[in-house]
Amino acid sequence: MVGYRSPKPLIWVRILVPVQIKIMSSFVDFIKGSYTEFKDKVEWPKWPELQSSTIVVTVATIILALFTFGVDELFSKSIRNIIDLLTSLFN
Repeated sequence: MVGYRSPKPLIWVRILVPVQIKIMSSFVDFIKGSYTEFKDKVEWPKWPELQSSTIVVTVATIILALFTFGVDELFSKSIRNIIDLLTSLFN
């Protein structure tokens, strides 16, 4: 009985190979369908429309960054003042 091997790995390989082929063929079909969708069905923006959208996003990002900077500075100064007040009370 030392030379006996279980047939389970052979069955597993027989089942696994068709599953792998099916997964790869469905992946290839997905890539082909995605390419066709992007090429034929997606309406891409025109150049002036893209430029105006980029300007809007840039301005909105700058405004949000300035707002975040202002709130951060306000909180930093407030906390610094509270800590200075507390240290002067306990010293």
